[in-house]
Amino acid sequence: MRLSDFIQSTTAAGTALFLRWEGYHVFSIPKRELLLPFDRVRLFGVGGKRQNCSESFAACALREGREEIGNVINSLTSAQSTLFLHPDGTFECVNLLDELIRPRLIWEKRTHSDHGSMADSKQAYYLVAFNAELGAKPQPCNEIAALVYLNDDHLSQMRAGESLSLKEWIGRGAKLDYQGDISIPESTILVPHGTIFLLMQECAD
Repeated sequence: MRLSDFIQSTTAAGTALFLRWEGYHVFSIPKRELLLPFDRVRLFGVGGKRQNCSESFAACALREGREEIGNVINSLTSAQSTLFLHPDGTFECVNLLDELIRPRLIWEKRTHSDHGSMADSKQAYYLVAFNAELGAKPQPCNEIAALVYLNDDHLSQMRAGESLSLKEWIGRGAKLDYQGDISIPESTILVPHGTIFLLMQECAD
């Protein structure tokens, strides 16, 4: 099976990164989450859309990562296997034959947020996510308002359905780095989104 069997050249697609730093998983809160009055914000993996269909997914992941967290990514590393996340939330292990760097996750999204170019679209959007090694601590840059650091225990608590405020997660050992003078009210609820679901699943296995 090839990645092109899932994602055609004209299909909207992008990338994300699985990142760890000093025992924590690293997630981002984009500035777009703070555009409207809010009491909940979503956590995303670092990443974004391909510039065009000729940009490889590995190149896109590196470019987006460096734009969002600085020049701290040493390399992408091949995952032992690739999981395909279906729109209904089920996972399937797939064997990709054509990728020099094997992605960890391919996610087919059919429901989109109220922000961005896919907001009003009924088409699928594919997210290809890679493992990456960091050489230094990431910093929130450009469109990233903050980086959130969660450990395996936090992910297990999220999977168990705990809906906690930012203040409560920090009280349990989570960490947060803001860009510049940006801040988020401590009462804000953190909502898992995207790549975090795979990590939550793995913490339960």
